[in-house]
Amino acid sequence: MASEDAAKPADLVRAFLASLLKAALTSEEGHGRQWREEAAGFRGQLGQVDAEALDRLKLDGLWWLALGDATAPELRPEEGQIEFAQPKTCPIAMPEIVSAEVAIDGLVDRLVKSAATG
Repeated sequence: MASEDAAKPADLVRAFLASLLKAALTSEEGHGRQWREEAAGFRGQLGQVDAEALDRLKLDGLWWLALGDATAPELRPEEGQIEFAQPKTCPIAMPEIVSAEVAIDGLVDRLVKSAATG
């Protein structure tokens, strides 16, 4: 990435995963749609990142950081779509993260299904 202002690949992947998780935790009527749109924006930025830079990332580590971002105390009043208990390893592979062919809604649905339901 040429610009000093450009986000780092790890930051983009973390933000993408956190947006998906927030969408899974909230209802579609509320901020859920906003989180989906935010994820789509991060995916667009990830499309500009060198594939080798993405391959070097530790996806499971970024997943854990994204889990923390998505469960921030200020977001708790909106949460309730699912009881939060996500897998310890990232359930989304890097090719799915960067591929425009994989629907954001499908990824959110997968996270909802992979969580413990209330």
